[in-house]
Amino acid sequence: MLQQLIRRTYYLNKHLEAPLLKEREEHLQYLADKGCSHGTLKTAAEYLLRIVQFLRLEKDEIVTIDDIEHAATAWSKSPHHHQQKKRVSPSGRKKFTSIAINWLKRINHLACPSEGQISLFNHLFERRHALKRHTSAPLLNERLQYLQHRADLKAKDGSLRIIATYLLIIMDFLKFYSIRLMSIQEINDAAQKWATNKMVVRRNNNYSKFSQRRFIYYAVNWFKMLGCLMEDPKPATPFQEYLDKYLEYMLQEQGLAEETIYIRTSLLKNFLILISTRVQTFAAILPGTVDEVLTMKYDVDRYSRRSVQSYASVIRSFLRYAENQKWCQRGIATSIKSPRVYRYETLPSAPHWEDVKKLVANSQTDYSTDIRDYPILLLLTVYGMRRSEVAGLKLQDIDWKNEQIYLRRAKRSKPQIFPLSKTVGEAILRYLKEVRPSHCRSKELFIARRSPYHPLTAQAIYAIVNRRLKPLSLPIKHLGPHALRHACATHLINEGFCLKEISDHLGHQELETTRIYTKVDLVNLRKVAEQNWEGLL
Repeated sequence: MLQQLIRRTYYLNKHLEAPLLKEREEHLQYLADKGCSHGTLKTAAEYLLRIVQFLRLEKDEIVTIDDIEHAATAWSKSPHHHQQKKRVSPSGRKKFTSIAINWLKRINHLACPSEGQISLFNHLFERRHALKRHTSAPLLNERLQYLQHRADLKAKDGSLRIIATYLLIIMDFLKFYSIRLMSIQEINDAAQKWATNKMVVRRNNNYSKFSQRRFIYYAVNWFKMLGCLMEDPKPATPFQEYLDKYLEYMLQEQGLAEETIYIRTSLLKNFLILISTRVQTFAAILPGTVDEVLTMKYDVDRYSRRSVQSYASVIRSFLRYAENQKWCQRGIATSIKSPRVYRYETLPSAPHWEDVKKLVANSQTDYSTDIRDYPILLLLTVYGMRRSEVAGLKLQDIDWKNEQIYLRRAKRSKPQIFPLSKTVGEAILRYLKEVRPSHCRSKELFIARRSPYHPLTAQAIYAIVNRRLKPLSLPIKHLGPHALRHACATHLINEGFCLKEISDHLGHQELETTRIYTKVDLVNLRKVAEQNWEGLL
């Protein structure tokens, strides 16, 4: 067989003098019987020779997958002095590994994988071609380690098959055939190429955002497990030491809610970054410097007057604290002038109650996602909860015996007890019985649908409501959970409840906060408009 493939005497002698001659010729004959072309057989012969040389194979030697991968890496780094290897190519290294595994497996020179590896792949892939593709690819142990990790998190078989396939895609698009450091930028660039790959079957569009996000998610998590991810360091916030001390002040002395502290910290980081481009030291801040930032927010960033007012309020509080600590000149906080916003200038943006009922009714299906989202929507509309309050609900907060819900409000952590309505109770009970993973140890009530099963965040609650409000094409400004809270308050006003009852229901600290909803009491306003005013003027 080799005499027919290799015509030049010099190269033929190298093949004939190498170990395992009989086994190599038998494998070539096996490939010829399968109908492989002359060129394919010649390439296979060259690869078999390199496999024998770089693995230093003897007659009865047994090698492992790791040995093959190390040999493939060494072969790819060797000098380019033979005709089949004119340059280093990841595809060549991949072919080296694949041919080596297939040949050594046929001649019983390949160490058998562990029973766990065999059982996991055999369980996931029934077709021989798919099983062979996954077991013969490089980094077998590293891929199995990640798959086993996801299996331990109770990932379903379908999810594990998708993950296994994506690991092969990640390796190909990143040329990741041996462990090396990977950057976030490299992952993002490869994900972009994968999302726009026109060769993917069953992709209707030229760009798949979903595929891009999946690629990044699995790549980042896999590389983190392997310890080879270079995470881009976050840029340091200017004057960070002052911000840290103010953060401690808000937490320990003011006792502000976690969500409030998070929002204020984000605004202050933005302010300090803008200030750092105008002054060298914190003590050099002047009233005019702050005015420049506020003006830029309104003119350039297109903040509304109310947004600029809120931004200025946070800065004023921070600079007042800075003055007391003698970090900057006195009088700066007092000099900050924010835009005038008239009291009750804007109405709460809320959908009509009929639209809310339609929104809730659309989620009453037998789909598992709807079974979870239905009680979330009910809690937002019936009790007027904030998204963070829904996300923070725990299993022990539902008192089934006394039919009550224990709620800790997001602002000032004020505790509150609600009677558990029958509709809400039945929706939550169905979710717990049919959808919520029974093996999940998390104490939070609402859990993600896919592995790993982590509690839903406030951002996830927003996405759930936003995704369901958009198709209704409602004429409202904001399409999030707070719109349902506004709808709840407006509905209670229209039903004739007094401000004190509504204020207690929503967990407001003051009646003035609730009073704004009287401006949208359309029922009573319409009654006033329809009165007979003749003779009174």
